[in-house]
Amino acid sequence: MSNKQVLLVLFVVLMFGIIWLWAGDQAQSAKHPEVDFSISCVECHTEVTPQAVKDWRGSMHGKMNFGCYMCHGDGQVEFYPKPGSERCIACHSGQEVDFSKTPVKNCFDCHKGHTLKFHTGNE
Repeated sequence: MSNKQVLLVLFVVLMFGIIWLWAGDQAQSAKHPEVDFSISCVECHTEVTPQAVKDWRGSMHGKMNFGCYMCHGDGQVEFYPKPGSERCIACHSGQEVDFSKTPVKNCFDCHKGHTLKFHTGNE
């Protein structure tokens, strides 16, 4: 391999590394829009997204009063508007799925929104 080829390969690897680090920083820097954090998520979202609150209250998470932060983060340091499967696995490690072996990409492909119930294509 010539010096030019080695430099080209190193440049490409470096660029991928920079892009990967930048993308990771973007995911970590998400913050909830400015709100009064002295009131609860549910209190605010009862007005802003009432159906999501109703769905959550009727779910097992709501019945057990698992706070929004468990899936969505605290809103200040970390915030996941649409949490991924890694947030589910933090508590449900026994149900972890190898998505590379399934036709679905994440937990929410089978579990519906805040109800988290299984659903069929007929809903």
